[in-house]
Amino acid sequence: MNDDTTAPAPQGQRIEALGDQLVKIHDMLRGELAALRGDLAAAGDSPSGTAPTLEQQLRKKCLSFCEFLHGHHTAEDGRLLPGLARSHPDLAPVLERLTREHSVISRALDRIQELVEGGDPVLVRDEVERLAGEVEAHLDYEERQIVDALNSYGPVTL
Repeated sequence: MNDDTTAPAPQGQRIEALGDQLVKIHDMLRGELAALRGDLAAAGDSPSGTAPTLEQQLRKKCLSFCEFLHGHHTAEDGRLLPGLARSHPDLAPVLERLTREHSVISRALDRIQELVEGGDPVLVRDEVERLAGEVEAHLDYEERQIVDALNSYGPVTL
C-alpha cells in the first residue's frame, strides 16, 4: 500500500491548496473585470436606444463586481493576511503593501459607485479602466508573493 495516497474528499467537497484556490478566485475576478470592460465599451459604442442603458449595465455587472471584489479583500484582510503574518513573519512588508493596496482599491470602488449614481458614462468607463490597471497589478503581485506561502499549509478541504 502506498502511504502517499489520500482518501477522496467527501461528496460535494474537494481538496486543494489554498494558494491555488486564491489564483482561481483571481482568475475569476480577471474574467469578470474583462467582461465588465467589454460591456462598458459596447454600451458606449452602440447607437442610442440599441443597447441597455449605462445604468442597467452598471447595476448588472459593475456594482456586483465591485461588491464581490470588496468582499474578497475584506476576507483577505480579516482572515488570510493575519494568518500569513503569524505563520510567515518574513512576509510582513508584502502583507502591509497588500493591505494598503486593498484600501486604495476600496476607495476606487467607492468612487465608481458614486459615478454610477451620477450617470456620466465617460467618467465611469475611465474610472473602471483605471481600476482595472490597479486590480490586475495587485492580483499579479499578490500571487507572486504569497501563493507559495499559502500552498505551504498543504491541501485543505473546500
